[in-house]
Amino acid sequence: MASVFQDAFNSLPVPPRVLTLLCGVYAAYQTRRLLDFVWFYCLRPSSVHRYLHDPPAYALVTGASDGIGKSVARELYDNGFNLILHGRNEEKLRRVADEIRARGSRDVRYFIADASDESHDFAKLVQPFSELNITIVFHNVGGSGIARDGIDSFTDTGLAGIVHQNATFPLLLTRALLPQLRTSAKRGPVIAQFVGSVTADITPPRLVAYSASKAFLRALSRALDNDEQLWGTPSGVRFACITVGEVQSNSHKATASLVCPTADRFAKAVVARIGCERRQYTPWMPHAMLNWVTGLLPEYVLDKTVATAMRQTASKTKNA
Repeated sequence: MASVFQDAFNSLPVPPRVLTLLCGVYAAYQTRRLLDFVWFYCLRPSSVHRYLHDPPAYALVTGASDGIGKSVARELYDNGFNLILHGRNEEKLRRVADEIRARGSRDVRYFIADASDESHDFAKLVQPFSELNITIVFHNVGGSGIARDGIDSFTDTGLAGIVHQNATFPLLLTRALLPQLRTSAKRGPVIAQFVGSVTADITPPRLVAYSASKAFLRALSRALDNDEQLWGTPSGVRFACITVGEVQSNSHKATASLVCPTADRFAKAVVARIGCERRQYTPWMPHAMLNWVTGLLPEYVLDKTVATAMRQTASKTKNA
């Protein structure tokens, strides 16, 4: 049978033969992508428990007072991790810590810092936790509302605050934690994850500083991972950036749906895929499918579509 196909192929003129070969290569590539997609989202077992190594493992979650951060912290706690929570409102964060403590007997600590404030002493912020075995860092803090006007309508302080909250704060916190993470990595796997956004790809109008900051996190995570693995002896500390689409939370009061999961459902997908060995990925499968579709659109079509959606969202917010 194989010889029949070989003879048929050889009988073709050269151009159709080349085209057939290219089509075969493309089909094989797309088949591999499909199988990889099914494995990643439907079959792959969770590896988060690899990060539960002695001494007792801690996960540090920023922006844990509400939304994705709170849900991820709760999911990590239910998977056996002690917690270090970060937020800017102590009363609110204390309630979250007490709520999570009620779910078990593990340790829950926290620290307070406004991520938009540029005056923090990061070494001092993390010093109370310097003896702990931190194996997961989840950089969730961030956010920005839709601006009414262009960036020239912002004050320098306001614009810099958005960038600091979404980009500089996780960068400087990582710098302060890195020696400690390297120590933890001598005992077992360690990972720091940055929460990116689909806005880094679709770059909506009126979210200029936010989108740029999220794109920075994507480059930062890859550069840090290369720095720790490819320059000198690998430290064992890994970095990744996840792409997040629309998620329902108290700060984003959308209707929950397949493409807009609740924070709790999204957190389960996030935690299940921690340690998947990918440096950039989308944890929620419907978000990944949407990203694939938008990637097929011509840039000008995508930009106009996103701008229209942003105007509609801004109008609803204004009239709410």
